[in-house]
Amino acid sequence: MNAGFFPAPTDSRLPVWLDWVLSNTQAGLLLLDAQMRIVFANKWFLLRARLTADQVTDGVLMDVFPVLKGGHFERALVKAVRSGFPALMSQTLHPSPFPLYAPAGSRANDALMRQSIHIVPMGPVDTALAGQRFTLIQIADVSPTVARERLLKAHADRMSDLVHIDALTGIGNRRFFDESIAAEMRAASRSGASLALVMLDIDRFKQFNDLYGHPAGDRCLQAVADVLKRVCRRPRDLVARYGGEELAVILPDTHAAGAVQVAKEILQKLRERQLVHADNLDRMVVTLSAGVCATQPVASDGPELLIQRADQALYAAKNDGRDRVFCFDTTRQMAVEA
Repeated sequence: MNAGFFPAPTDSRLPVWLDWVLSNTQAGLLLLDAQMRIVFANKWFLLRARLTADQVTDGVLMDVFPVLKGGHFERALVKAVRSGFPALMSQTLHPSPFPLYAPAGSRANDALMRQSIHIVPMGPVDTALAGQRFTLIQIADVSPTVARERLLKAHADRMSDLVHIDALTGIGNRRFFDESIAAEMRAASRSGASLALVMLDIDRFKQFNDLYGHPAGDRCLQAVADVLKRVCRRPRDLVARYGGEELAVILPDTHAAGAVQVAKEILQKLRERQLVHADNLDRMVVTLSAGVCATQPVASDGPELLIQRADQALYAAKNDGRDRVFCFDTTRQMAVEA
């Protein structure tokens, strides 16, 4: 090692201005000789590595930091040294190669620092002057940038969710329904799976609003939506407010029999809530009517026919006395009580 060419970090021969510059550089600096021994480490790096200059100077890089052995950093370093071309390691693919931490006193001082690393081999002219090729490793702390990106993404996700959420009930809105049913139709056509749709309508909801007022009607809608969420618990089950007092449940990988079972459970769970509705004839509580249809779509199918058939079954249920489930029979091309 040409120690006279590059003094150690604590060497008194360093000019005051150079020592000041290296100490205040807001990035890690490591200098390696041709044998991959550490010639120099600046104070920024030592502070975050939680090491002293004596612990790293003259040590072989891979011995000082065994965690680097066999990893992407070692491969990038060897390639850069052999080719003579710089290498840049992305923080996205390789976030924390070096065991570097936030300085002591930081709230996140036990979290590995997210790093962007630039490996710069010495050029031929400087190598001739130095007597050997040195390699500079520059390490930037990109943790704040990553944190900001995560915050922005979380904010964007929340805004996207708001676009698809019905403000009153907290379930999906009509836009969410339209996008979801189209996407699930495409997915089912690719996989050959069955897709079911349940359309639901609150019985005599207009009379409920007239009798108890719109604030009570809002609370009723919220209660019905809560029942749907509690019954439809599978990760891919989707519930939405289709419009007014009409709601919808999209059930991927579900045949007609399974969808009928879900619809009946929804109706029963709502009855158990005992939401008083004095104008709902002999029932005296809030009830639902449900229409079910299931299909095994092909690539050319859109959701329109599925929605139309589930809606047809729903209105058959309402016309037959409400508080019941009808299912569209694709063989007989008609809605029948389930």
